[in-house]
Amino acid sequence: MMESEFPQELQTQAYGILSSNDVEPLETLFSHVFGSQEPQRSQAYTFLHCCKKHFPHLLFIKLFFVIRCSPVSDTRSRSALVLRYLKICDLWPNLSLIAQNYMKSHFLVCLREEVSMPTLRLLCGIVSEMGSEISKAGHEWPELMDFLLNSIQSDYEKLQQCALWVLAYLPKGFRPVVCEALVPSLEPLHSAILQALSSPNADIQVTACGAVVSLIGLFTSSKGRNWFNDLLRAMMVGLFNLLSHLKEEYARGAVNELIMLVMDEPQILKPYLNHLVLDMLNVLECKKVTDETKLFVDKFLLAMAEATDLAPMMRELPHETMFRLLTTSMQLLLSIKDDNAWYNTESEQGEHDGKMDVYKSGILFLRKLSTALGEKRILPICFELFLGHMEATEWKKRHAGISLLAVIAEECSDEMVMRKDCLDQVTAIILKSFKDPHPRVCWAAFNFMQQPTNLVQAMQILYHLKIVCALDAALDQHRNPTVKEQVVSALQYLLKNVPSDSLRMHTDLDTILWKLPKEPQVVTVL
Repeated sequence: MMESEFPQELQTQAYGILSSNDVEPLETLFSHVFGSQEPQRSQAYTFLHCCKKHFPHLLFIKLFFVIRCSPVSDTRSRSALVLRYLKICDLWPNLSLIAQNYMKSHFLVCLREEVSMPTLRLLCGIVSEMGSEISKAGHEWPELMDFLLNSIQSDYEKLQQCALWVLAYLPKGFRPVVCEALVPSLEPLHSAILQALSSPNADIQVTACGAVVSLIGLFTSSKGRNWFNDLLRAMMVGLFNLLSHLKEEYARGAVNELIMLVMDEPQILKPYLNHLVLDMLNVLECKKVTDETKLFVDKFLLAMAEATDLAPMMRELPHETMFRLLTTSMQLLLSIKDDNAWYNTESEQGEHDGKMDVYKSGILFLRKLSTALGEKRILPICFELFLGHMEATEWKKRHAGISLLAVIAEECSDEMVMRKDCLDQVTAIILKSFKDPHPRVCWAAFNFMQQPTNLVQAMQILYHLKIVCALDAALDQHRNPTVKEQVVSALQYLLKNVPSDSLRMHTDLDTILWKLPKEPQVVTVL
């Protein structure tokens, strides 16, 4: 028999606390678990794991006792959090059949009587997991189904919310079982969820979206009427309603449920893809919507572009729709500030100073989107956007143009090299950007010339004389140390990739090299 990792003294202490009616030791334990002071916090977690290993049944019962009897909502909530942290799937099977039946009955009473909504939300998640464990063991919980149907049709909002939370939190493996059990009640259930999706209570509205995702098998497998069509439209109407009332946190929750739907059942959305994309573009084009919400919408669109079942349809979107999609994505790249710290070469952030999280997310989104949609589909539109942004008077747009070029060069280099007009235009614009009036645009241009892509390599081979002369001039012109560092790096990168003999024939290479810092890596090129 293996010796326990927990000392006998700790086991004895754990048994004593779990088997007593006193909840004060657990309240103290919770204060340490949810506190930040060490070593109390670590010791509290050790105690919990000791209880879980040696007395899982007592631990479950004790935590439920606190949930049921404590008059303090914060204590009840903490007890529920600990129960979820310890995982119902590890504790439930250790209960006796009598204890399980007791818990099934009394947890439903808890759902009816709990007054704290944060605590109730946690309890609903626990009940969903309990239902899953009961089903895995080959048993049923018909009382739960009755509770859900009665509560979701209730006029009492708390009970509606409770039923919707239980449904939204259903573990994936348990969802088909619940769907099958609810088939006889499909029509009233559909009606109740449809009504919840248009509820003036934003919490109920968003949770109803989660319930739709959980029960998607029920609403799409039935013959005859298309039950899902009404629900999806109600979800989109609800989303716009939340946005119009400036409830963006709730709107992000609704979009997140749609993302879950794409990831779980993408094929269901095929008939609705074009309308969904247009609806989401309307959100992205709305100036009142914050960038944080727009990033959630971008995640949804990207999820559809990356889903195997939906990707071919996304690639076949009309030109106008694709242009709008990429144009709205470009707006994210304007989230950059002319931060004073950027001009300090000793700044810890360096090149990232002034670049907000939205900008970085925009780059990542465009990179993944270009990969998902393919070079032939995005290159013409992205190149058109690049040219348009480089003609803008606002420096942020020119900076965004070069950022976009850097992204598409990673995915579309070969296609761009094959199009000489494209190669010529890129070279001319980048060389012009070396002298841009704003240093951040110059920096972006010099940084682009250090990209290890076939496009930059082709530019260096075909236009190395123009580029080296422009970089030489930039060494003399730029006084900004941050920009000058990039000029040096770009020139060193070119010298590594272009044979020095071909440069010496047409330039005073020694004079140029004399201007560079004396570094071993430059000497080795020669």
